[in-house]
Amino acid sequence: MKAIVIDDFGGPERLHLADRPTPPIADDQVLVAVRVAGVNPIDWRIRNGQLKQFVPYEFPIILGREVSGVVAAVGAAVAGFQPGDAVFGFLQQRHMHWGSYAQFVPTEAAKLAHKPPELGFEQAAALPVAGHTAWQGLFEVADLKPSEVVLITGAAGGVGSIAVQMAHNAGATVIASASAANHDYVRQLGADLAVDYHAPDFAAEVAKHFAQVDVIFAAFAGPSLQGCAPLVHAGTRIVLLSPEATEADMRVGGVASRILIARADGAQLEKIAALAVQGRIRPHIAAVLPLEDAARAHEMSATQRTRGKILLRVAAD
Repeated sequence: MKAIVIDDFGGPERLHLADRPTPPIADDQVLVAVRVAGVNPIDWRIRNGQLKQFVPYEFPIILGREVSGVVAAVGAAVAGFQPGDAVFGFLQQRHMHWGSYAQFVPTEAAKLAHKPPELGFEQAAALPVAGHTAWQGLFEVADLKPSEVVLITGAAGGVGSIAVQMAHNAGATVIASASAANHDYVRQLGADLAVDYHAPDFAAEVAKHFAQVDVIFAAFAGPSLQGCAPLVHAGTRIVLLSPEATEADMRVGGVASRILIARADGAQLEKIAALAVQGRIRPHIAAVLPLEDAARAHEMSATQRTRGKILLRVAAD
């Protein structure tokens, strides 16, 4: 099969197209013929070696933790899926070797959901990581309630844009931190207030409208999170997505942050897909590039300025 691989850690130039054997599957796994692969920041962080202490790996590595496609084969213990089914999912590999930047990828059946016919393969590939992260961060970790005020940083990104929509649909008041160029966009998603994270005193800008926030959903650590300290009260819950948080990030305004490592859950993904079918959330797709342009996709993602999701087209529908 054709795949984008790396043979060592390094820059985007390490990504190259190669022939690899079709991966084997275990009894509890499904082999997916990939249509579209999602590109996420963790992909280029694995590629450059930044996460080698956190994610076990084996070279050559095929990157990619998000997929939509069609079932090609099922393991002996798999129930609920059969060849020909359209599926999508968050792969969340415990060992990085087989990823979705390839014509075929293996994954545990429990991590997959059936793709609703109302969603195209591109829309489906844009949902799993952002959907799981937003859902679990807002409703499981933060226990966001309809009457509360939530501040979402990185609100125009792939995860942040889904989080804004989910929080809005849940009845919360949403403050979106985004560049000025994205303010109209995040308001269209459901934000009640958009604030420029470049503002010299970000917290003061928020405080003109809301003295305190109940939940901070932080896509980024560092100054953008620590600058929120004046908005925190004793009951504030802080959800941090960065696995490389500093000691300062872990306590903001006297309140401890909780790091979210999203988990793959096919049943939960079915519920997230239902929201998309109902029009309550919609993933914004920034770019769909051919598989061989994976290096360009990584460069775009690494700017952390992309609105919405970057995808790789592996095969035609």
